[in-house]
Amino acid sequence: MELRGDIVKSLRLSKQWTQQQLSEVCDVNLRTIQRVENQGSASLETIMALCVAFEVKREVLFAVPKPEEKTLQPVPNPRLHFVIFAGGAVVGALATLLLSVLLSA
Repeated sequence: MELRGDIVKSLRLSKQWTQQQLSEVCDVNLRTIQRVENQGSASLETIMALCVAFEVKREVLFAVPKPEEKTLQPVPNPRLHFVIFAGGAVVGALATLLLSVLLSA
């Protein structure tokens, strides 16, 4: 399971810390904090340091978002998506037909 970088960032901001300040509190490199927040990757030592810094259990940093937290993004232009899909299907069908004609000749 991936570490939730958004939760780490939220906890950091709730304490009004910069990434640099959090890195100093955790005794890790600034780049490590950036990687945690952006990519959700951290060593066990970094995870434990974050838990101590934020005074939370490990599970908090891995929390699964609740359905109401997930936001669905509307498709900007659904017709365009359909046209692209349909075009791909037509091209695929024509290529299959052409290949079968060429192989039977």
